[in-house]
Amino acid sequence: MPIFHYRAYSGSGDLVEGDIEAPSGEAAEDALFRRGLTPFETQAAEPAAAIARRAFFKSGPNAAQIASFTREFATLEQADVPLDQSLRILAAQSPAAPLRALAQEILTRIVEGASLSDALSSRPDLFAPDYVNVVREGEAVGRVGPALADLAEMLERRLELKARIQSALIYPALLMTLAVISTGVVLGTLVPSVAPIFADNGKDMPPGLQFILDMEANAGVVAFALSAVAASVALFYRMARSRPAWRIAIARFYLRLPVIGGLLSQFAALRFSRTLGAMLKAGVPLLQGLESARAAVSDSFFNHELAGVIEAVRGGSNLSSALSGVPHLPPAATQMIAIGEETAQLGEMLLRVAAMFERQTQRSIERAMGLLTPALTIAIAAVVGGLIMTVMDAVLSINDLAAK
Repeated sequence: MPIFHYRAYSGSGDLVEGDIEAPSGEAAEDALFRRGLTPFETQAAEPAAAIARRAFFKSGPNAAQIASFTREFATLEQADVPLDQSLRILAAQSPAAPLRALAQEILTRIVEGASLSDALSSRPDLFAPDYVNVVREGEAVGRVGPALADLAEMLERRLELKARIQSALIYPALLMTLAVISTGVVLGTLVPSVAPIFADNGKDMPPGLQFILDMEANAGVVAFALSAVAASVALFYRMARSRPAWRIAIARFYLRLPVIGGLLSQFAALRFSRTLGAMLKAGVPLLQGLESARAAVSDSFFNHELAGVIEAVRGGSNLSSALSGVPHLPPAATQMIAIGEETAQLGEMLLRVAAMFERQTQRSIERAMGLLTPALTIAIAAVVGGLIMTVMDAVLSINDLAAK
């Protein structure tokens, strides 16, 4: 029997959702009425096997393509092109095949009678709940185009920040790779060529060379010890994922670290402010926007603290007062949010806060990479130089043997 996914209102007015078996959609709604629920949305649930096949065989759009799709969609909507015609244009002219397929899929659902937000919610693997909520509120107030434009800007900002971080890590990664190659050349070529000379002459190995040979002779033990340490760390983090208190404690420890802590707090404030600002600008109620903004913050400590903020706001507190009690949150954020509340421009002020922290995050990344690069250079020079000096010391000892 087919399975239908439903969203319905209970007798107390709460929105509940779940799955129900029924021969048809009408029968599913009748069954919900008999349970005392008022159906809001009922749609056929996709079988698990079909979902798995789609995930395995279908190459869906990536984050950059979704941002591009949103920007093009917003441009068409702001030009007052009808919704179905906008999707037909995207289905025909999008540069990437996954985007054309996505536009066609959304168009099909809309032609069948679904709203744009409902059509987007059918693809939670591509459109997060905060994305769908912004579109839904945009539909309610007739501002779908501006809502999509705000979403496109938010997604593009996230991609830009991610690209900056990846670019900043290229040079340190290159240094590490060259260090590994250099160490391999020394250990694999020079040491085996020099060590037999001392053994053939019955002379003691230089201490540094002997240490290297001992490490190579016990490579299995060393590898086992390193693997055990790595497995212990991986097991610890795996256990922490299922224990919220552990995740929160680890996240708080990171926030206390110099340089890294400030960067993490700025990034969390950036994600929170941009998501909440975009949702408020689209007309989403504050409490609903806070829930989505909290979900956008991946840091476990801040995510936990924001739950308390939401409860405080629900109890009647203003947002700036509730946020002032969150440890490690940059004070500038609460101060600017307080100004936004006083001037009744909270959404605009949150977007300004996001822009400010985006600039600060970029500067912090540049400073961190500026410190990391020379630190790595010095450490690599010490390791490789130490190995080379050890080999050179052995070579000089060979010259002493030849002189004798």
